[in-house]
Amino acid sequence: METMIMRMPLRERKKQAIQTSVLQAAKQLFREKGYAAVTVSEIADYADISVKTLFTYFRSKEDLAFQDEILFCNELIKYLLGRREEDSIFEAFKQFLWNLIQSIDPEELVDSLPGFHPWMDSPELEQRYLLLWEHYELRLADALQLERGTTEFNPVLRVVAGQMVSVLRILGSKAFKEYLKPIPIALRHRALEKWLLGSLEMVSGIQGYSQLMKVH
Repeated sequence: METMIMRMPLRERKKQAIQTSVLQAAKQLFREKGYAAVTVSEIADYADISVKTLFTYFRSKEDLAFQDEILFCNELIKYLLGRREEDSIFEAFKQFLWNLIQSIDPEELVDSLPGFHPWMDSPELEQRYLLLWEHYELRLADALQLERGTTEFNPVLRVVAGQMVSVLRILGSKAFKEYLKPIPIALRHRALEKWLLGSLEMVSGIQGYSQLMKVH
């Protein structure tokens, strides 16, 4: 029996290629010049498209700066909801973060953590950066509610989402970046693993999520 390979339609592949090209161009320019010094026109020129075409795919320069974080949140939600039936939400979250840090090259560790791009230190992005974590919390809580077959607000789920976001927020903070920098590259993974395990121990109360929800 022949194996049929499903391919994305040409139009969708072209669309995805343009989005990827624009995002790579923006990230490269942000790295080299800083967020504030880069214009939308420069990004479009670098990606070899018009400004009009760029705005077809991205609403603003800010959206380009935060696109990786949006995708990261998507990946996290997909992983949590796709966990094995016998795994708790806490175990899935722990495994997701563990896989993440193990997948990053030690030499690129500091600048590769979620919410950790160098250009995010820009004062122009400060408000959007703060809203990022609220966005994460809302999306995680909504995903957990839908998993339970309800759209009704549940404060327990919001607490669970908030605890997960608290770990991500520290992981993506400038302060944590400064904490890692003095540590020799060969030891950074070990330091990060130790911090992660300690932090997860502090929020391990979300292991009781399943039992708590049975009561409500």
